Amino acid sequence: MIKKTALFLLCLVLSSCGYQSLVKESGQEIFFKEISYSGDNNLNFIIKSKINLRERLSSNYEISITTSSNIAALSKKSSGEVESKDIYLNSTIEIFKAKKSIYTKGFTAKKVVKIGDSLSDNLDTIESAKNNLVSEIANKIKLDIQFFSIRNK
Repeated sequence: MIKKTALFLLCLVLSSCGYQSLVKESGQEIFFKEISYSGDNNLNFIIKSKINLRERLSSNYEISITTSSNIAALSKKSSGEVESKDIYLNSTIEIFKAKKSIYTKGFTAKKVVKIGDSLSDNLDTIESAKNNLVSEIANKIKLDIQFFSIRNK
């Protein structure tokens, strides 16, 4: 009986401590007066669809998202053929209030891709890697915007 009472009290104390996840707490959306994208249009399209920002004229905030990508040969075979490539994706968000920059953060993702003999397989592999990297960056941006909205309530 004492064990059951102690267990009940422990559960009661832990459940009423007031802890809430920051991400769960930020379930409300943050709106921006203006949302602008620049740089790589393909990456911007994917980021735009993943983070799902909303515009509202009554908002005090504006956001600018800039993206770029780079693919570079990492290593070559003795015959001179490329053996692997580095894929770099960069994105920067900048949040403005009253036309003044109040927050800036950069995000980078990198992946090494092995190159095979088939051109079509290589293109599929590179595109797949880019899509995975841009999804990773989009998730980071979304989370960072949620934290920004919590800090600026």
